[in-house]
Amino acid sequence: MHIEHKIEISEPIETVWDQISDLTGIQDWTKTVNSAHFHTDKQRGIGAGRTCDVKGFGKLVENVLEWSEGESYRLSLEGLPSFVKEASGGWRLEKAGDNRTIATTFIDMETRYWPFGVIMEKVALGPQFNKVISGVQKEFKNHVEAAGGTVKTA
Repeated sequence: MHIEHKIEISEPIETVWDQISDLTGIQDWTKTVNSAHFHTDKQRGIGAGRTCDVKGFGKLVENVLEWSEGESYRLSLEGLPSFVKEASGGWRLEKAGDNRTIATTFIDMETRYWPFGVIMEKVALGPQFNKVISGVQKEFKNHVEAAGGTVKTA
């Protein structure tokens, strides 16, 4: 299963990247994450990892699998239900003008225990992830635009 949502943010790509690449900063701009902390010494790039306490879900452990400075990253998603074989997700940014950025959020997931896993993917996980991604993107957009170019760096 692949889920992808795009949103336009009225800030330069550098400002958006500074915000989204602060991995534990997620707790400051979305109500979905109660808290986030690094479980690695590294805080940026491949090898960095965070643990999030996700509202209504519990602990989600994420480790950086891919990192393209200023453009994108992909995190592994660990701690999902046992019928999820593998999952990862992240953000990709594209410059859309001097003060506009297109931010794409994506999740890729493979389930097991056919047909149960496929049914859960279609009935529960897919709709839930679509709803969560859409909400998180709106919260992130509001956070970055409200900061008005004020950048919090890691």
